Amino acid sequence: MMLSSLAFIGVSGVVPMFLCRETEVFTMDEIQARNRAEDWTVIFGVIFDMKDYKSVHPGGDQINEVIGKDASKYFPRRPVGRLPSVCTNSAVELTTTPECDEFDAVDRLLKTHCHTSSVGFSGIDRSFGNYERGTLAHREVNLKNDKHTDWIMVYGRIYNVTRYIEGLKDEESGEIDAKSENAYLSKDLSSLIINKRGEDATMVYEALFSSDIQLSCLDDLFYIGVIDEPDHILCQALNIAMYSVMIIIAAVLGLQCVCSLIYLVRMKRTITRDDTRAKIIVMVPCYNEGDKELRKTINSVMDTTYPDDNKVLLVVADGNITGKGEKMSTPDTLAKILGYKQSSTDRAYDCKSIGELTENRAKIYYGTYVDCGRELKYIVVIKCGLPSEKGSPRAGNRGKRDSQLLFTGLLNRFHHGRNLNNLDIAIKYALDGLQLPLDEIRYLMAIDADTRIDRESLSHMTYSMNKNDRILALCGETKVDNKAQSWVTMIQVFEYYTNHHMKKAFESVFGCVTCLPGCFTMYRLFSDDGRPLLSCDDVYQRYATNNVKTLHDKNLYHLGEDRMLTTLLLRYFPDMKLSFVPEATCYTIVPDKFSVLLSQRRRWINSTFHNMLELLRVDSLCGVCCLSMKSIVFLDLVATLILPASLIYVGYIIFITFWMGEPLSKLMLVVWGIVVGVQVVVFLLRSRWDYWWWFFVFVVVGVPVFYFLLPLYSFWHMDDFSWGTTRQVSGGGKGNLKNAPTSETDVESHWGFEVVGSKIINVDDFQSKAQRDGGAAGRSDKQQKARLAPALKKSGRQSQREQSDTRLNLMPKLNAPTSDPVDLDEVEIDDESKAATVFDRSKYKSAAEARKVRRERRGEC
Repeated sequence: MMLSSLAFIGVSGVVPMFLCRETEVFTMDEIQARNRAEDWTVIFGVIFDMKDYKSVHPGGDQINEVIGKDASKYFPRRPVGRLPSVCTNSAVELTTTPECDEFDAVDRLLKTHCHTSSVGFSGIDRSFGNYERGTLAHREVNLKNDKHTDWIMVYGRIYNVTRYIEGLKDEESGEIDAKSENAYLSKDLSSLIINKRGEDATMVYEALFSSDIQLSCLDDLFYIGVIDEPDHILCQALNIAMYSVMIIIAAVLGLQCVCSLIYLVRMKRTITRDDTRAKIIVMVPCYNEGDKELRKTINSVMDTTYPDDNKVLLVVADGNITGKGEKMSTPDTLAKILGYKQSSTDRAYDCKSIGELTENRAKIYYGTYVDCGRELKYIVVIKCGLPSEKGSPRAGNRGKRDSQLLFTGLLNRFHHGRNLNNLDIAIKYALDGLQLPLDEIRYLMAIDADTRIDRESLSHMTYSMNKNDRILALCGETKVDNKAQSWVTMIQVFEYYTNHHMKKAFESVFGCVTCLPGCFTMYRLFSDDGRPLLSCDDVYQRYATNNVKTLHDKNLYHLGEDRMLTTLLLRYFPDMKLSFVPEATCYTIVPDKFSVLLSQRRRWINSTFHNMLELLRVDSLCGVCCLSMKSIVFLDLVATLILPASLIYVGYIIFITFWMGEPLSKLMLVVWGIVVGVQVVVFLLRSRWDYWWWFFVFVVVGVPVFYFLLPLYSFWHMDDFSWGTTRQVSGGGKGNLKNAPTSETDVESHWGFEVVGSKIINVDDFQSKAQRDGGAAGRSDKQQKARLAPALKKSGRQSQREQSDTRLNLMPKLNAPTSDPVDLDEVEIDDESKAATVFDRSKYKSAAEARKVRRERRGEC
């Protein structure tokens, strides 16, 4: 990245300084464009800045009349009689009195002042030499198109000989008379002027004269500037390339804006009961989150309008972790919130894992969480680690990807009829106990443990899935939940908004969203014809790889697992779509400290860069040649490399434009107007007037941070694969995991979860295997219902046999009341006090307090 930025600065900045940048030669248009910063005027083809001269000018403010203009007529040129004799015609009487020959009748009538104190170049230099800024340039095409001006060019110097030619013309015929009494120049000079009008007379001059005396005479009498030389070929190529890139960027942003507006004109959705019949699992991988984050996430899932019977919450605790500043570990916090009980004798099920240790153990709990008249079925999987990890502050921790693979591995083995491991059987039994059989689960919803989802989100997502069976996965809009907590959170608000409503909306129109965030994404588990999707072997085996050694792979799998999973879906399912549903929204807590933001974006930027390299290898992206999503990915890749240099270049352009007075081309203004305007239009047409403020904060503070500081820091630390300050835990160190015994190492196992020989699982095999393992997962449906019924109906009571049975820890341990729950969503506000509200008496004093808490929580969403 450093080399790319330096190359960009060198090619677009340093090279033009030597080849393109004219520091002393300016056209009249450029002079007039610089009037914002300088007060330039032209005298005899020389440019002077009169800003500082105004204070000493005898005429005061009258000098403002010539700013940005040619003031040569107010100053007399050197009289012909004072020229060297080799330049003049001795037969003609010559004047030695300086006069302003270019004054017209109006000037003489008004008695315009002629500055006879500053005669010729010597007088001008004596009066204004300290204010000289450059030389006036004339474009040859403009000179040739001017029918009223006679000129010649010698050595690139332009001479206006119009008055001399007019003096030679016969008054009656209008023909030029070389012997006219007004032919005050020598015969050779006069012949040169007459015969080479409108042409380059350099070769004729060299043939006629052997010295520069005659050239000096031409300077004193007729010099008005130099010819404007064309730019260097490399400079022209750079300008064309620069404008082309800017136009392409503006075109892409304009197209993104149009695609975003498509979602504004879509018909309003009407979600019926049939649209919410599909059974879904809401998976929440968690690590070091505390009570506040977990309770908010769990309650938001429970408060959704999606039917309670058709959704189940699957929480995977990645180790027995206690977050920094927390008093309880994450598993203990989950137990406290959901109401299940833990014991040191609870059975831990063996399972495979990825990372330095390829084995792990996990405990499982399931039941129904009841609060404020709502129910939420849940399954909690706690990765507790091997016995050798006991005492480690990160016991059982294997990473977010490992947590995802616990369930997708179960899906892979189940959908392909392979042998299930002990943890698979336990999870499948828990789902059966919650009356959501695994083979009926249609969608998997993935959210983060600090995410609060909107009440209608699940319904909108399943609606889109049901209406288009070609949608493999989709995401919604992620909003910032702590907008005004600090300046760090404020600069992220507009960034989140524009990334969703422009970039993701644009990609969604073409069915290939390149990044489905793990904090808010829904996946289709199998197609209508039974084909496994998320759990297919191609996707699962690549995603579960444990052979991660190169810097490229580590950035993909350790830091950007969500993006990598998206890339795999695009690669192996070219016939399906990855979509964006703006109606579905969630709220997430963004970093409020710069050090945390620095750590988070280091992971995001580096993983994004490496993932874009992978996307370039995906041949199924829509489009052809340059008009394809692969071209967009390539542009994003290049933009990521040169972000810091681009910001420096833009800053330099702004500096020389507003401080140094350099003119800015209209095309550049139009392109920049489009780049900025389309981002404003996106939120204005949605009547999001508050985003004016967030846009201003982003431009002033966010742009330097996101486009300069963060990319530089990220690429400098590309070999840092830690989560930094984003996920801190109590106890500090990572634990002695490397010395723990394991049956397989990274070298021996290329896949964290091996795909072993296929075997069709029947009911007898399932039950016998569960009984051999000492678990109760293989109990018959009749036995299971008999065990579940008391737990679902009794309030906080279980049989002594259930509590002492250490072989099975899958039974729901609830504090459920005896009365049937009442859904407050279906109760009128006026009748709410009459409804038999179910509440936990250990949390709330009365039903009124429970309803109040629920209304407050619903208002947050």
